[in-house]
Amino acid sequence: MITENNIPNLKETLNLFYQKEIPSDKATYYVTEQRFNLLKARAKAEQDNQVWQDILQAMACRFTEYAVRDFSNLADNSCYEGEMLLHRHTPFLDDDELLLARLNGTRLLLRLLVSVLGPFYHLYLEEMSGDTAKSNYKFKTVEPEQVGCVEIVQEVKQIVEKYHYIFLERNTLREVVPDLTTEYHGAGEVLLFHCIFSDFLGHY
Repeated sequence: MITENNIPNLKETLNLFYQKEIPSDKATYYVTEQRFNLLKARAKAEQDNQVWQDILQAMACRFTEYAVRDFSNLADNSCYEGEMLLHRHTPFLDDDELLLARLNGTRLLLRLLVSVLGPFYHLYLEEMSGDTAKSNYKFKTVEPEQVGCVEIVQEVKQIVEKYHYIFLERNTLREVVPDLTTEYHGAGEVLLFHCIFSDFLGHY
C-alpha cells in the first residue's frame, strides 16, 4: 500500500501537480495551477540537468563495455529516461530493425527512469524480440536473475542512490491513486507510475 512511510512527502507531491478532477474543457485544464506547476518542473529539469548527466556519466564510466544514452523526453514525460544496451561492445543504432538483426533477434535493455517531480527512481530490464523481416516485435520485462544481470542492476542502483533518490518497486508503481485524474487517465485509472514518472509512457 502507498503510504507516507514508504514514500516521503507523497501527498504533497501529488497535490502539487495533479487535480482531483480535470475540467472537461481542456482549455481550462491547461491554465490550472497544477498544470503550470507540472510544466514548470519539467522546464527546470530540462535546464538544470547536471545531476542527471552525472548519473549517466557514472554509468558509462563503470560499464565501459555497454552503451549508455540519454533517451529523455520531458515534453511528454515527468522523468529523465536513460538506456543501457546490455550487449557488450555494441553501439546504439538509430534503426531498431538493424540493431535487432545484428543481435540475432533479441535486444536486452536496462531502462532507468528518474522523476523530476520528486526524489524517486525506477529501473527495469526490457527484452525486445521479433522477426525483422515481418516487422513483428514483442516487448517484455524480465527479471535480472533470468538474464544474469543482478550485479549490474545493483550497481546502477548504488550510483543513483548516491544522489539521494528513492527506488520505487514495480508493485508500488502499479497501485491506483484513487483521488486524482491526469491528462490521459480518469478517476480510478491513475497509477502511481503515471503521477511520478509519466502519464504518457505505456510501460505500466
